[in-house]
Amino acid sequence: MKTRLFAGIAATTLLATTVLPVTNSLSFTKRAQTQKVQASTTTSAFLTKAASQAQKASKKYGVYPSVMIAQAIIESAWGTSGLATKANNLFGMKADDGWSGATYSARTREEINGQSIYITAKFRKYSNWEASFEDNGKKLRDGVSWQTNRYAGAWIEKASSYKAATKALTGTYATASNYNTILNSRISAYNLTQYDPKISKTSKKYYAAMNAKTYQWPTNHSVSKTKSSIVKGKTYTATKTITYYNGTQRMYLKGKGWVNSTVLTTTNPNPTSTQAASAIKDFTTTTATKKTLMHNAYVYDSTRKRVSGTGSLKAFKKLNTYGYITISGKKYYKIANNQYVAAGNFDGSTHSLKHNAYVYNGSAKRTNKRVYKKGTSLKTYGSAVTIKGKKYYVIGVRQYVKKNNF
Repeated sequence: MKTRLFAGIAATTLLATTVLPVTNSLSFTKRAQTQKVQASTTTSAFLTKAASQAQKASKKYGVYPSVMIAQAIIESAWGTSGLATKANNLFGMKADDGWSGATYSARTREEINGQSIYITAKFRKYSNWEASFEDNGKKLRDGVSWQTNRYAGAWIEKASSYKAATKALTGTYATASNYNTILNSRISAYNLTQYDPKISKTSKKYYAAMNAKTYQWPTNHSVSKTKSSIVKGKTYTATKTITYYNGTQRMYLKGKGWVNSTVLTTTNPNPTSTQAASAIKDFTTTTATKKTLMHNAYVYDSTRKRVSGTGSLKAFKKLNTYGYITISGKKYYKIANNQYVAAGNFDGSTHSLKHNAYVYNGSAKRTNKRVYKKGTSLKTYGSAVTIKGKKYYVIGVRQYVKKNNF
C-alpha cells in the first residue's frame, strides 16, 4: 500500500542529500532515542523559532500550537531534516496536483504492495517556517478533498485538550496506532502547552456593542463561513472563551456562533435616557482650553447619540474644550452645550511597536528617513485610517505609521 500523500512520521537519520522518508510504520523507539540526542543541542533554538509561528497559525485556523510543534519536532527531527533545511518543510508535505507553489525533489521511502522502495518525489517548498506552519494549520482545518472534516476532532473548539486533539489525529493524519502517544510525549517533555491558548467555559452575558456577523469556527474570519448575526444592544450568553497568545479573544455565543470579543460589551450601548444620565460623571467647566483634534471625529450628546447636522470634525484643528464628562467609563471632551467628542481623538493612547516603522504623510509617502525601532512606545489617536488602501494610525499632525507595525 502506498503511503499517504500529505504528511507522515519522518525518519530520524539523514543520508547526505537523501531526504527523510515519509512513512507510517516506523520503529518509534529508535527514533525517540535519536531525537533525544538531537534535542539536547537544538531544542531551545527550534522552539524559539517555531513557537511564534505555531501560535500565529493556531489563531488563524483554530488548532493547538502544542500539537503542531510536536508534529514538527517529529517530522523534521528538530528542524534538521533535509526537507526542513532545504525546503523549510517541517511536516513532510508532498506537492500533490493541487499545489501550485515551489517544489523540492528528494528521495523518499514508500511501501508499495508490501515492499519498501525508494523513489524520487516532489515536496512542497516554502519560503520560511511560517509558511510551513500556515500550510499545516490549513490542512488541519480544511481536511482533505474527499473528507473536509477529517481532522475536526483536533479543532480547538471540539478537542477539550491537546490529548483529545492528538487522539483525533491518530488513524486520520497518521496511521500509526501510537501517533498520539508520540506527540503527547513531546508535548509533555518540553512543556509545549505553554504556547496553547487559554480556554474558559464560564458562561457570561454580554451586550452586542454593534451589529455584527457570527461565524461557524473560532478562526480568522477569512477562514470561516458566517453563521448568523447579532444586533447592537441585545444581550447574548457567551459559553466559551478562547484567549490567544496576543490577548485577542474569540467567544462562542449560545445559539449564534463565534465572534471576536471586540463586538461585545458589558455595558448597554443603547441605554435609556435615565440610565445614560445616571452613568454620566460631569467634570465640565466654563473655562476654555484649546486642544488639537488629532483624528476626524463625530460629535455626540450626553446619551452618546450623534448630534445631527454637525457632520464629522476634521483632524488637526484646534478646538476649545470645556472640561469633560465620563459616560459608562468613557471620557468625552465638551466642545459646546450638550456636544462632546471622544477624548481618544485628542489625547490618544500609547502602544508599543512590534516591528520597526517608518513615518508617512497623508499621501502615504515617507516624511523622512527616521525609523522607530521595534519596542518603541508611540501615542496613537483614534481608530486606524485608510490611506491608499492601507491602514495607518495617526501618531502626530499629518504623521502616520502603518497599523500592522503595532
